[in-house]
Amino acid sequence: MADSEEGEPQALKKHRWEDPTGFGAAGESGGMTPTATRWRSATPRQYGADTPRRTPVLSSETSTWRGMVTPNATPYMTDFIPTPTFGASGSSGMGGSTPSTFGTPRMGSTPLFASGSTPRIGGATPLFTGATPAAGASFGATPNYQYEGETPLQSHFASSVETQSITTAAIEAKAKALEKEWRRKNKRLTSEYLDSILPAEFFTVAAVPADYNPLPPEEPNFYEIAVRSMDVFALRAGAASAVTAGLDANGQPIRYDIPEDMGDGMPAMKVEDAAVFVELLKYHKAEKIPDEHLPSYLLMKNLFKIKNGDTMQRRAGTRYLLDKATIFGSHFIFQRLSYIWSSDILNIEEKHYFIDFIKSLLQQMGKEARRFTKEVIHLVEPLLTAHERILRDDGKQVLTLLTRVVGFQAVFAVIREDFGHAESIVRRHTARVMAVVGYAAGTEEVTAALRDMSYAPSALARQTVVRSMAELAKMVGHALMAALPEMVAMLERLLRDEKRVQRDAALAVAAIAEATAPDGIEELAPLVDVICEECMKGIGSMASPFIQAFGALVPLMSPFDAQARTAAMMPNLVNQFSTPEDEFRRVLISVVRKCVLAEGVTPQFIHQTILEPFFEGFWRVRRLAAERQTSGSLVATTVEIAKKLGSVDVLVKLSPDMKDESEEYQRMVLTAIKKVVDATGMEAAPDTLVTFVLDGAIAAVRQDELGTSKLVMNVLATICNALAARLRPYLKQVFDLIKRRRENREASMRAQTADLVSRIAHTVMLADGAVFLQDLGLSLYERLEDPDARALSANLRAVRSILAELGSRRFKPSVRELLKRLTFVIKSRNSQVQNGAIALIEDIATNYDTDVDAIHLHQLATRGLFELLDSPQRATRHACARTFGVIAKKIRPFAIILELVDNFRQDKRQIRICTAVALSAIAKECGPFTIIPYLLNEYKISEGKQVAVIVQHSVLKAIRYIFEAIGPIGKEYVYPMIPLLERALTETNIQMRRMAVEAGRAVLLSVAGNDGFEEVALHLLNFIHPNIVELLAKNEVKIGEERLKMVTAVVSYYEAARVVIEPGKLLQYLLQGLFHPARKVRDIYRRTYNLIYVGSPESLVPYYPRVESDTSHTYVRHELEVLL
Repeated sequence: MADSEEGEPQALKKHRWEDPTGFGAAGESGGMTPTATRWRSATPRQYGADTPRRTPVLSSETSTWRGMVTPNATPYMTDFIPTPTFGASGSSGMGGSTPSTFGTPRMGSTPLFASGSTPRIGGATPLFTGATPAAGASFGATPNYQYEGETPLQSHFASSVETQSITTAAIEAKAKALEKEWRRKNKRLTSEYLDSILPAEFFTVAAVPADYNPLPPEEPNFYEIAVRSMDVFALRAGAASAVTAGLDANGQPIRYDIPEDMGDGMPAMKVEDAAVFVELLKYHKAEKIPDEHLPSYLLMKNLFKIKNGDTMQRRAGTRYLLDKATIFGSHFIFQRLSYIWSSDILNIEEKHYFIDFIKSLLQQMGKEARRFTKEVIHLVEPLLTAHERILRDDGKQVLTLLTRVVGFQAVFAVIREDFGHAESIVRRHTARVMAVVGYAAGTEEVTAALRDMSYAPSALARQTVVRSMAELAKMVGHALMAALPEMVAMLERLLRDEKRVQRDAALAVAAIAEATAPDGIEELAPLVDVICEECMKGIGSMASPFIQAFGALVPLMSPFDAQARTAAMMPNLVNQFSTPEDEFRRVLISVVRKCVLAEGVTPQFIHQTILEPFFEGFWRVRRLAAERQTSGSLVATTVEIAKKLGSVDVLVKLSPDMKDESEEYQRMVLTAIKKVVDATGMEAAPDTLVTFVLDGAIAAVRQDELGTSKLVMNVLATICNALAARLRPYLKQVFDLIKRRRENREASMRAQTADLVSRIAHTVMLADGAVFLQDLGLSLYERLEDPDARALSANLRAVRSILAELGSRRFKPSVRELLKRLTFVIKSRNSQVQNGAIALIEDIATNYDTDVDAIHLHQLATRGLFELLDSPQRATRHACARTFGVIAKKIRPFAIILELVDNFRQDKRQIRICTAVALSAIAKECGPFTIIPYLLNEYKISEGKQVAVIVQHSVLKAIRYIFEAIGPIGKEYVYPMIPLLERALTETNIQMRRMAVEAGRAVLLSVAGNDGFEEVALHLLNFIHPNIVELLAKNEVKIGEERLKMVTAVVSYYEAARVVIEPGKLLQYLLQGLFHPARKVRDIYRRTYNLIYVGSPESLVPYYPRVESDTSHTYVRHELEVLL
């Protein structure tokens, strides 16, 4: 016993409530040896004022903190320690209880009042802040810190014990990994190890100097390093989410009391935001927020504004955070931002808002952004692989901005350690980040960095290097040519590396070849032999990257080399056409297409080597039709083969499958046939093949029983148009199909048939099928009252096509009867029907006006087309105005003009606007001289009448529309407008003056580029310029809407006057107002000046005020005064 006492130090006793597990065994004594911790062995405890003991650093004993034994257990960071409860019996196992003065010791334990075991007064239950309870408090009592009475319950706003334990466990695991790595690097080198790595010859072991006594390396505090390297805030929040999963301590869902009003300037809170922005709820109605929580509250408050606020709230939150960025600290901002980002409550729009905030923060911080470069990169790099393009673009913009702000080296220093990361997704993100950074910094710097990393001992790092090359090639494209020689040297070496590196290096070669096409083969030539060699070695997906690289290199080669390389490689590829691997099959199809596209590959070689195996290996696999990507690539390759060989060989292979029962496979076959016929035609096809293909197309149409497939009709129309005059023997067969489907109950089928007729009408006439078109035209005329809008619009298009082919003499019924029917059709509210009817009316008025009565066209224009001039569809309005002018030109415009001018007295504004538009259309077709006299007269005779205001408004609006429509033709009619505009510009009615300003602007823009109108522009400017300060009336507090429109009109007139007269003359009107004492007046003048400056900055230089030099400054620039 004595030996054991002398040889081993006596184990220090511990209190039961200090058990780290929280449970004690039934036979455990109160003074047992402390259990093992995360540092593999027990750390002896230390009490009172004991002096810490130093232990050897690299010994086999317990790990130490900077060479010292760990003092008594203290909560790390801000972990919450639960308040101990009154102790239970030993069998219950609940440790951590407040020791009782009269507690009964357990069997085998030291009594509580034994030496060294009595709890001191200062060792009672610790307070929440770690303070010792004051003397005099009874043992076993909970200290009264802030509350009177019982211990308050913990709310869901505070962190739970489980959360702290998970957080601590994660930090301890990180610290343990850091310690293991540190010990591996600082391991002592023994003599045996040195003898094994150094040769025995040519080396002599030097004697150790007598005074050489190196200090052992100081062991760092791994726990502190782990805390600094990990986002403890986000980790704690994630742990809380993992533990509770939205449940409270009783397993019930947590319900947050979300107020309807979050305060002034605060947006509403969503239910899913409550758990993340819980601080805003916690201190929502608090009169005073504790100082230690105030920064966090303000930060989360403004981040909440950015997330949920409207435009003004987001701007306010962004501005506040940018102003206080140096106070909060960049690390604190990004810590909370990362927490919000990882909480899965952000949609695409909200992520975009935060990205805008990050970009603004980077721009403001400048070079100081280097401190949080790592946080920014780790935050945005997942965006580079997002499905939404806007998020991918946001990620690229942030990384590009970061690179330009902090420099390439600062970014590369952060991502360098991730090149060899164990996780594949991290390495892929690193490669994309490297590509974006290289795009921003230039290929020279990124190539040098990749060259250094290509010699890394880790194969994973070298794999990331080649992935970075591939991503960089996709981003910079042809700009990679400058760095191509260095990259080829790296790839030539990496193509002989490990298998994983080889595969990605081959993909990088493919990406670089596609990016630099059609150049770059001279630099890439050293890689061709290596790629071909690996293609011959591998089989299946193992050779897929090399085959893909070969396919990318072939189009770059010379014709001779392309033919030679393809001839040598194609037998190997043909043998693998029957591969069961879907991804490898897509690669093979793509490579075949690129080889066929190569200039040197001859049609004879394609016909003898590729054609038959291609159709047997790919077109006979029916399930490929269900794969959208594969089927699209297969169809594209088939079309390229047809372009080289002609359509006959391909159609012979595909036509038997046009009647296939599988809908997906039939769709793929029909798509291929349509594209082949479009690309190559059917001139060389024999009659038997034509019959077979046309029969298959008609059968495919018949299988479409609902008329919903556009493809089958497109195929039939394409084949018919390709046959041209050769369609004659098959006209009866085609029109029998059309007749049956035209009378079907399904509206979609009737519409489909009418569309087919409109597409093949010209071909039918070439094939002498006028009789068929006449019969079909009469049938379609009878169906111009079809209740379905889609079918009716298709019928109108078909009738228009038939009328254009037959002419008015052979068309049945007569054009006059057709026009009468259109009077009722045009009243439809469907935009497609309206467009079809307007187009048909325009054709009749343009080409067949002698076959119809003028009174019918007049009625159709004034009662049918007039109402459509105010259509919500822009295309309808333009077509209607154009047709209105055509009709007026054909039947002489004066009768229509008189009727339209009378509409100026109508009370409805919509009618007056339509009238002005109609008059502008007539002026464009018939000439302004037919309209302007009526307008001048109407403006004059309406003065003094009750309707004078609305008539004069309408006249000014019509003048504006007319000059906008006629353009340069209006230069002959400018001077007659001046008296009218003068009169309108001097009216007291602000709306009248505004319309006159807008009309004057249209007049100036119509004569822009013509000489002799400078005086007109200045004359009108003298009347218009005083209106620029039309801001506030005497009885108005805010600027009225009409006054804002007036100012906008005046500024627009200045912009139009700039293109007619010299900008310097306009500057003379603005100089005085630029220095006006009233801010609102200065704003208008500055806005006008900015428009002039942006349009003609160089023209303003000679007109700037001359400022004389003084003793300190020289303002005169003599070179600006030189006249050439």
